[in-house]
Amino acid sequence: MAFHTDLTKTKRVSGFLGAAVAWLLMAPLAYAQGQQTVQFIPTPPDQGAPDGRQRGGATRGDCVAYQDLAAIVPEVEGVVWSQTAKALPTFFFDVPADLTQEIPLEFVIQDRSDAYVVRQQFSVEADAGLLAVPTTAELGGLAIGESYSWTFSIYCDAARPSASVSVNGTIQRVADAVEVETSTPDLTAIEQFELLRQYAAEGIWHETIDIAIALHQSDPLNDTYQETLRSLFVQAGIADEGL
Repeated sequence: MAFHTDLTKTKRVSGFLGAAVAWLLMAPLAYAQGQQTVQFIPTPPDQGAPDGRQRGGATRGDCVAYQDLAAIVPEVEGVVWSQTAKALPTFFFDVPADLTQEIPLEFVIQDRSDAYVVRQQFSVEADAGLLAVPTTAELGGLAIGESYSWTFSIYCDAARPSASVSVNGTIQRVADAVEVETSTPDLTAIEQFELLRQYAAEGIWHETIDIAIALHQSDPLNDTYQETLRSLFVQAGIADEGL
């Protein structure tokens, strides 16, 4: 997984449905030997949940460049599975090659009856790197206690419009029992880090990784934030050996 030098840069995108997507360029992560700042403890997946696909897999034609697409979502007991406390969580994907406005992207979330809860079609012109996809929905988003399937697709072969590279998995929304005592409206960095720890301990992935990336963006040279983000990638099984 390639990391780049400036996590603070973002690029605006144009979307068929106005999806808000941020392109994040990851800074190199220093590794503190023997120290793991946050322990992510995933909950078991729903019984019968489909395995999903964390990485894009082999393909051909123009899509070969994107076959190493990866979802920044953990694989738990062989299932691409995550939890969130938000009705509209953010998803992250590692895109291995540059994207252009001519390459359509699609992100969908469907309920148990396969009805769309989220369907976002958009395009972006950006270098290879980490793509953040905030979700939007007209009907309120995910419901507490319910599980949903999601799919992210890159339609990367102009000669074959139906050809794509995709990743998919299952997400469940849970009640948010995590909180931090604070005397100010905005959490301090220390309070945010404590919140991150609690979300990780509860197995709530989307908030954990979202806060970790935001903290690293705010202070890219902070060793604790660097190691925390690296550790989460490794724990989720989405970091290359030797990263």
